[in-house]
This record gives sequence, C-alpha cells and structure tokens, in this order.
Amino acid sequence: MYLGVHIPTDHKDDPDVSNLITSSRQSMKHFQIINALVSIAICFIAFANIVIFVMIYCVWIFEYCFFIIILNNSWHKKMYALKMQNGWIIESQQKKVYIDTRVSAGSDSTPISCKWHIAILVAEISAFIPYITAGDTRYRAYIFTFFICSLIVSAIALLFHIFINSNERNVYSKDTRLNQTVNTAMKKYKGIALILMSLLNSVAWIYMALSTYINGNYSGSNFFVYIFVQILTVFGLIIPLFLAQQRKKELLASDTAPIYVDDDEYWKSGYYYNPNDTHLFVENRIQSGNYTLNYAKKGAWIFSGATAALIIGCLIFVFAVLFPLINLKEEITLADNGILTISAGGYTSEIDVNDITELKLMDKLPDDSFLRINGASMDSYDIGRYEGRTFGKCSLYVFDGYSPILMIKTDDTLVFVNSKEDGEIERLYGELSH
Repeated sequence: MYLGVHIPTDHKDDPDVSNLITSSRQSMKHFQIINALVSIAICFIAFANIVIFVMIYCVWIFEYCFFIIILNNSWHKKMYALKMQNGWIIESQQKKVYIDTRVSAGSDSTPISCKWHIAILVAEISAFIPYITAGDTRYRAYIFTFFICSLIVSAIALLFHIFINSNERNVYSKDTRLNQTVNTAMKKYKGIALILMSLLNSVAWIYMALSTYINGNYSGSNFFVYIFVQILTVFGLIIPLFLAQQRKKELLASDTAPIYVDDDEYWKSGYYYNPNDTHLFVENRIQSGNYTLNYAKKGAWIFSGATAALIIGCLIFVFAVLFPLINLKEEITLADNGILTISAGGYTSEIDVNDITELKLMDKLPDDSFLRINGASMDSYDIGRYEGRTFGKCSLYVFDGYSPILMIKTDDTLVFVNSKEDGEIERLYGELSH
C-alpha cells in the first residue's frame, strides 16, 4: 500500500508509482520545513506582544492541521487515479470482507483490564475532595479547571480502552492463531498506552492539587511541574503505540498465508465511506494506532460537525477575549447621575458614588497575594476579577509602574484602579471625596 492505495506487487516499482511517492515525500518535507520556520518566527512575536502572539499561533495551528490533511489527501487521490487509469484492480479481492469466526468469538479476551481506569478516576476524585471541604476558595476556580480536564482525559482513555478491547478483531491471515496473536498484542500495547496516558495525566493533576492544598498557594513552579508531567503523558501514549506497530510488523512478516483485500474504493476520497460497514469508528488504514469515522453513517457527520463547531467556537471565543487586550485602553467616566464606570480590556465595573464606603490612595497594591479569577495578567498590567487573602473578591484595573492607585470600596464591590494619565487618579479622588 503506497499513499493509502493498494498497488499490485508487479507494479510497485513502476516509474509513475515511484515518481508519485518521491514527489509526495518532497512536498511533505517542504511543508514541514516551512511550517517549522514559521512557527519559530511566530514565537518571537511573544517578546513584542504576548496577546498578538497567542492569536497568530492559534491561526497557525489551525492552518497546519488543515493543510497537512489536504496535502495527504491530494497525493492519495493522485495515486488512486493512477491505479484506476492503469486498471490495477484484482476483481476477486475488491470490496471483499474477511471474517474469522474464531477471532470474533475470542474478542472478549482482554490482556489488559479496563478496571485500572476506574482506580485512576477514583484517585483523581479523591484529590479534589479537600477543596470541597476546606480548600482555599481563591483557588477553587483554578483547581476545578484542572480537575475537570483530568477527568475528561481519563474518561476518554477508559472509553477508548473499552472500544479497543471489544473491537480489535481484525483478520490479517488465513492462519487463525496468527490473527489471535496479532489482535491480542495490539490490545495489550494499546491498553498499556491508554493506561499510561491516564495514569500520568492523573499524577499531574494530583500533584497540582496536593501541592496547592498543602502549601496553601498556587505557584508558577507547580504549573511547570504539571506541564512537564503532561508532556510525559504524551510519550506514555505514543511510545507503546509505536512499539505496537513494530510488534505487528514482526508477527505479520512471518505470515505464510496472508489475506489480500482491495478496499481502496471505500477510501478513494481520502476518507472512509462504506455503507455496508455498520461501524461508526474504524481503524485507520495508514496508522492502525488511530481511528477514523465511517462517513457513510450520519453519526460521523454529526460528530465531525459538532467537533468543527466546537473548535471554531473556541477560536472565536479566544479572539473575542484577546482582541480588546491588543492595545489596552482604560476608560474612567463619572456620569451626572453619580455612576462611576471603569472599563478596560473587556472588563467593566460600575459603582454608585452614593454607595462608596471607603476611598484610599496608595503608592502600590497591597501585598495580599491577589489571584486572578477571570482577567488578564501581563508584565505591564493586571485587569479583571481577582481575589485576595485579606481583601477577598475585587476588580483590578492596574498598570504596572504607575501610581497612585485608588481603592474604591462599597458594601459589595472593591476596585483598585490607576491610570497612565498624569493626575487623572488624583482628580478622580478629589471628585469622589466631595
């Protein structure tokens, strides 16, 4: 199989086939080099403006994922067109489906139990219990986010493990024993991969939860450890899948009765489309560690549409949140009706002057370990909703390096604000004091 297309053995070295393979490799190599250089160049934008960097990086990731799929499909279609042009089809093998009843009967044989995932999920939930009972309320939003992300990853790993254990019954040979050996090996390696992914993901979350709870604060060092362990999670998934492919090749290399199937018509568009297949998810023919959808099923279009809508929605949300922060401007207005409005970066606080209980000018923010709940913190500003140990929930509109800072307090609102404009905060203090 070349570029996802089955080519008869006596034509695999034809010049047209070799040229297509060479051209596809060069094309992919150029694509990867260009994108590697672009991704490095984009990183330098972070030194100028971190917000613009994040937005451009999101666009680049989308571009990379989209065009690498288009590129692979284009070469696949060219190879399929070459095959059809030359009539390289074995009619006796076309669209044939092989079933080994003894392999199907033993499909419930699972070398790696799914119960390990249950133990991992219980451990993750247990690590969250202290925050329900006695955790620092300032960190609940952060910790809850990490907790939910950890549960989602572990739940997905569990579902895929169940799916693999019940559906890994492929037929590769007329030798039933070999089929059973290969399927068992693939279940084993894939099960190990999913358990390692779930376990390391759990370790990252539990470390974050316990470290924050024991030390009483959420620190950047905790986050870096979390990221490091999550990187190990990726390797925990990829390495066993790679070893699975190597083991599969070793086993099938000794096959004396292989089965040849020409099912390229179901993949001719670059995607799997087989109305006769009842499965929604099928093993990817190019990388058996992956799964793809059967687009002859309505569920595949619903799943793909929902996923696309989610990704596009997330991109729109990110841009909507970040765009006001590109060139951050602060507006402070005191209306004739006595309503003070402070806004910056998409965040707004409205205060009735008659409700103010305390005004105070400060040279700097109080040393209260303010934790950002919903806002933007950069080297140059802190904007949005925060929570301090002493002051509790509050809103910050503070640019670093500018003073004074005005504290405005009511019964249910606390705002800290300064300005880049000389004298603006002093004038505001004077107006509010009368």
